[in-house]
Amino acid sequence: MKQNRNHLIIRTVALLIIVASVIVGYLFIDWGVTVDRFKAIGYDLPSDILEIKDQLRLTKKAEIILSATRPAILEGDSFNDACGSNNPEVSILGCYTDGQIFVYDVANPELAGIKQSTLAHELLHAVWARLPVETRTSFEPALEEIYQSNLDTLKPRLDLYPESNFYDELHSIAGTEFPSDEIGSLESHFAVYFQDQDQIVGFYDQYNAQFQKLRAEAEALYSQITINQELIEVKTTNYNDAVIELNAAIADFNRRAESGFFTSQAAFDAERTLLVAEQQKLDRTYVEIETLVNTTNSLIEEYNANIARTEFLLDSINSNANAPEAYAI
Repeated sequence: MKQNRNHLIIRTVALLIIVASVIVGYLFIDWGVTVDRFKAIGYDLPSDILEIKDQLRLTKKAEIILSATRPAILEGDSFNDACGSNNPEVSILGCYTDGQIFVYDVANPELAGIKQSTLAHELLHAVWARLPVETRTSFEPALEEIYQSNLDTLKPRLDLYPESNFYDELHSIAGTEFPSDEIGSLESHFAVYFQDQDQIVGFYDQYNAQFQKLRAEAEALYSQITINQELIEVKTTNYNDAVIELNAAIADFNRRAESGFFTSQAAFDAERTLLVAEQQKLDRTYVEIETLVNTTNSLIEEYNANIARTEFLLDSINSNANAPEAYAI
């Protein structure tokens, strides 16, 4: 009887060890999620964040991380205080600081998609902070490939950040601004957090298209203005030289006419006709130059309006700028 009791105790202890192992294993595997669930206890996403979250179509894991960061959309001074934004020359759209996400409340309806893109960008900073060091390191080659393939656009942006933040920032950019067919092996990584990563990129494209359109128009206008100005300079120089040459020819013609050089009216009329034709040609050239100058001035006005329009949009996303007045379209 004693032998059977000892046997029962051994089986019970073994069962407890198995149960304990399962619990420890679960906590170890899901420890990050468990911590984030704890951080989100008693916190409900604000309605404005909740609306954006639904539009982003986050996975459950990403939703837990988002709630843990207690995100908020803030206006001007409140945003500047939260994100330490005090440089009027730099527009900061959001930040992830001290475990929290803050998004600037861009009020311009023309920049639809900007809050969605910013929240997703900052969420990926929170994701990066939770990744094991070895996982981050494993992503570096893919991130480096994206960087090198887009050096012209990415280098000026990433040069603004400390070297220690290079891959962190590049990771958020890659996940929110580059479609799935351009990010290689990172596609499966972002799929852990976004149900449709290309939709996330769509929000960035939506608001960025406004700036790209203005930039393309400005470059085209500037190019045409430069061409016109060079042409005006050449035409004006040639015109002035031709005027001097014609005036000299007319003076010579008059001198010869007064001295009785011409022996017949026909000879006089023939040379005079040539001079009149040259004068008419110069008159047409003058009109061409005047028209080109007027056209170029119109292009300059259009270019200046483009710059003003761009500055208006930039002020819309700058938390340190004065609230821009309505822009007349």
